[in-house]
Amino acid sequence: MNEASFNPTELTSPLAQLFEKAHQQGYLTYEEILAVMPASDQDLDQLDQLFGALLAAGIPYGDASDFGEESEKGHRS
Repeated sequence: MNEASFNPTELTSPLAQLFEKAHQQGYLTYEEILAVMPASDQDLDQLDQLFGALLAAGIPYGDASDFGEESEKGHRS
């Protein structure tokens, strides 16, 4: 593998990427969280653990509009 094609995020789990994003922007939206947990309706315990970990880490989360963002649908939620 040559160094030009190496992408460190390929070796990072989706949850680790989520926490990195949270540390960079200071918060997470529900859409960002659910994007890494596509079967969240089937695994509520895992989703509950994730929200607990976010709280323990002091990472705020909520609707995109809570943070002044527009939702992916193009309007404020």
